[in-house]
Amino acid sequence: MTRSKLTTAVLLAALTVSTSGCIIHVGGNDKNDSDGIEYSSVFGGVDIAENKRVGDLSSVNGNITIQDNVTARDVSAVNGNIEIGNNVTVNDLSTVNGDIQTQNSLSAQRDVSTVNGNITFGENSKVDEDVTTVNGDISLTSTTVGDDITTKNGSISLLKGSVVEGDIEFESQDNSSWWGEKSREHNPPTLTIDASSDVKGIIILHQVVILEIDNPAVLAKVERRYKGQE
Repeated sequence: MTRSKLTTAVLLAALTVSTSGCIIHVGGNDKNDSDGIEYSSVFGGVDIAENKRVGDLSSVNGNITIQDNVTARDVSAVNGNIEIGNNVTVNDLSTVNGDIQTQNSLSAQRDVSTVNGNITFGENSKVDEDVTTVNGDISLTSTTVGDDITTKNGSISLLKGSVVEGDIEFESQDNSSWWGEKSREHNPPTLTIDASSDVKGIIILHQVVILEIDNPAVLAKVERRYKGQE
């Protein structure tokens, strides 16, 4: 290994802190706390104190908690919730089995997504790209989404001046059985958009959805593309 490659390897190792069996706390007296350090845990959570600048954060089996005024890069969990304080900036947020909940003034420069979990945004938050769930609700309060919102088995609500610059899409639940169709008819998701909120694109429904849309102009953007409605 050349000296330059060795130096690079040492720097990368120094900028990564990982553990397999405890919660990582990054606080004011943490000796490893500096710009760009990545933190990961396998059996335990990650807790970032306020006013920190860190790199990627990840957890396999544990929650990730980010306090106020933190800047981080990619934040991801497999089995765990992601809880965000006020005035936090990240590249993206994702979890497989868990909820994502933010306080006010989140700035996400790319996507926010879950597979099995809800996503809830506090006021004055902004997501530059997509918000996606498979099995989970999405709730926006005074929040702007720069691209699309998509879900398969969840409800969506836009409140207090929230804006979606792209489309809202309820994907097909991919169950063509008679029982599946009847179940969706009796327990459909709900789309709630109050009079102060807006969708710049269209609203695409590949399944039955209960519509609670106050503004007739937004309601007119609904396109039903499921069986019997094409």
